[in-house]
Amino acid sequence: MTKIGLVLSSGGFKGLAHIGVLKALEENNIKISAIAGCSMGAIIGAYYAAGKTPEEIEEFSVKQTFRSVLNFSISKLGLDKLTKMKELIEEFTGVTKFRQLKIPLYINATNITQKKEVVFHHGELFRAIRASIAIPGIFAPLKIRNDYYVDGGVLNNLPVSILPKKIKKYIIVDAIAYEKQDRKEKLTIKGVMEQSILTGMKKLTEIKLEKIPKEDYVMIKPKTTTIIIPNELKFRHTVREGELATWKKMPEIKRKLL
Repeated sequence: MTKIGLVLSSGGFKGLAHIGVLKALEENNIKISAIAGCSMGAIIGAYYAAGKTPEEIEEFSVKQTFRSVLNFSISKLGLDKLTKMKELIEEFTGVTKFRQLKIPLYINATNITQKKEVVFHHGELFRAIRASIAIPGIFAPLKIRNDYYVDGGVLNNLPVSILPKKIKKYIIVDAIAYEKQDRKEKLTIKGVMEQSILTGMKKLTEIKLEKIPKEDYVMIKPKTTTIIIPNELKFRHTVREGELATWKKMPEIKRKLL
């Protein structure tokens, strides 16, 4: 049986599209042998690896708010103490360690002290998630010993490379919208910074994908939009976009990977 690795990108609220991807995969009885997750992809990947169904993940996720997830403990480097998020994730999954997961999970983060990508696969699960979601300017970096860690997407938004070598086929989900939809919109400082970061991420992603034979992976890109004011309706719409995008790719998945 072909071993398939599922790669889940970052994307903030856009990453809820990963849930829809999981729903479509399960509806087609496609088994995942290992998961690589970055930032929001690490969170959704952890839920699924812990044994939660896509439906359970959706119902849990769409009900969350800023207040239910964040402590709003702010340091000079960003949101710092994330005890609410830790408690939520551990209560929902019933998991605190990687070894308790039912599907092998690999989470990446960026060590800005040593300027390199780091992969978490053992030990405390939330520590890995906390490192991977530390978006610069929003969350404070996570300090582990003498090193500081930020979002995995800084160096590798689609971390195919962190999966074990025995995985030869991949379903890659990219929830990032790299280009602004409204090209007529006036430039702002925030917009320029955001687009500069996305341009760099896009180029790094393209370079990494060039190393993978096209016959070995299927790319799924849900039509995600920025969610400024989160609510359940928008969250469910994002989940649905992930499901629709996966169904459209299902013939290719079955032809190339199964």
